[in-house]
Amino acid sequence: MDAVKISPVRPTFWHEIKRQRNAYFFIAPFFTVFLLFMVFPIGYSAALSLTRWNGIVEAQFVGLDHYRRAMGDNNFHRALLNTLVFSALTVTISVVVGLTLALFLNSVRFFQRFFRSVFFIPSVVSLVVVALLWKMILNSEVGMFNEAVHGFGVFMQWIGFKTPEWTRHQYRFLDSSHHFVPLITMTLVNVWGVVGFNTVIFLAGLQGIPSTMYEVAHMDGATWRQDLRYVTLPMLRPTMFFVVLITTIDSLQVFVLPNVMNRGAASTMTVVYYLFQNAFEFYRMGYASAIAYVLFALTLIFSIIIRLVMGRRGRAEDFL
Repeated sequence: MDAVKISPVRPTFWHEIKRQRNAYFFIAPFFTVFLLFMVFPIGYSAALSLTRWNGIVEAQFVGLDHYRRAMGDNNFHRALLNTLVFSALTVTISVVVGLTLALFLNSVRFFQRFFRSVFFIPSVVSLVVVALLWKMILNSEVGMFNEAVHGFGVFMQWIGFKTPEWTRHQYRFLDSSHHFVPLITMTLVNVWGVVGFNTVIFLAGLQGIPSTMYEVAHMDGATWRQDLRYVTLPMLRPTMFFVVLITTIDSLQVFVLPNVMNRGAASTMTVVYYLFQNAFEFYRMGYASAIAYVLFALTLIFSIIIRLVMGRRGRAEDFL
């Protein structure tokens, strides 16, 4: 008598849910929060960007009018230019300085933990505190910087020397008539706050490079410059990709510094601050949502470009 072949019964979707109900029960709180505070706001803001709504009256569907308006909005163009300049300077300076400090720390044999902690302290301080601190230091009327400069001039006169002309000036970093002075000042303050994080990440990457790579290079007569060019930088490619990507995304979304240091003055207006103004000062919720999606598109484009340029020979996952 031939044996009867019985094919295995494939469990249904609901049967699988029931079988794994304990696991789903434990992830339900997180999944609920994720839906309420991530998925729903993203979908709602996308729909809101297609309407004209001030938060009170009924929303009116306007299609892509807000996106067309952004393309011709001079204030948005200025905010976008400021954001791009701020991001380019922040990424360039913080990466170069961070890598330089990491190379220095990697060569230090004593007190490495102390120096690492000192450089990392600004990164753990609240950005609001950083902005307030530098706002007080650079204040054109009673700031510590101007007081120190004038005090140096008084000291030079007291010891019998001629007072330097540059000590007589009142330096205006945050309210200068030159458009780019406040923006560059804000950029340097941001670099001061983020360079410690980049330094620690680069240092971790440097310490992950096998010493045998340098030993082989030295056997071939390589100098320290050749070590840096042919060993260190290629091996740091995944780390460099990670640092540049994170710094770019973070700087494109800057809001605290222009809000605290300049209250959104035209010289330091950024895209996120302009978004904030439209949403909560002018009550243009639809237009603000459209600006948010334009910023998202720009961030995505820059991320893809960075991935194509820097991620061809290394993956961030290798470092993470």
